[in-house]
Amino acid sequence: MADQTDKNQALDSVRGDIDALTAATDKVELELANKRNELMLPIYEKRRAVIEKIPNFWTSVFMNNMTLTQIIEPADIPALEHLTDLWVKWDSKDARAYDLTFTFSENPYFSNKELVKKVTFNGEEQVTTPTEIKWKEGKDLTIKDNKRKKGEDNVSDSFFSIFQDDDVTLLDYISNELFAEAIHIYANGGDDDDDFSDEGSVDLDDEDDEDEEDELPAKKKGKK
Repeated sequence: MADQTDKNQALDSVRGDIDALTAATDKVELELANKRNELMLPIYEKRRAVIEKIPNFWTSVFMNNMTLTQIIEPADIPALEHLTDLWVKWDSKDARAYDLTFTFSENPYFSNKELVKKVTFNGEEQVTTPTEIKWKEGKDLTIKDNKRKKGEDNVSDSFFSIFQDDDVTLLDYISNELFAEAIHIYANGGDDDDDFSDEGSVDLDDEDDEDEEDELPAKKKGKK
């Protein structure tokens, strides 16, 4: 029994060392992400000025991205054609917190000029709350049949459901991957996401990447 106790204590000691190193590296990765966002900001602003002169830039980026095309429904496309800007404003002290802003031109679907998803970090996990879309009469893309009341059996898998969803997986993907690689996606069309250089992104959750890649397209099935 004493021998087993010694082994358990030794294992606990090693586990403690691993946990301490993991916490230290997590801190370094967060600091790196914060610094990267600070340095990239003027470059993104320069890119934004160029993009303003390119019609349907962000619509093309969305439709050229393999992950998003598995989530975007055909009925979403006419609404997304009014997307004029996508912007991420990260918390300067914590890259896990950010505002993701979608800007739209006047359109027949909703009256919002901007749809903003705010993501915060509460010390343990990222949190987001629903964003109200002011749908015009009969134009709610998140409802299968606008003539019926919205209920569990009348909810569409629309891309716009992310604004009611409390899951941040897709939001993180758009903010940290798609936003950084927008020019590449626009210029190279249907290239696989795995081909991206990731020059502008720092992943704060590497160990879950493989699982999340598989999960992303399925997220729309579980929206609330």
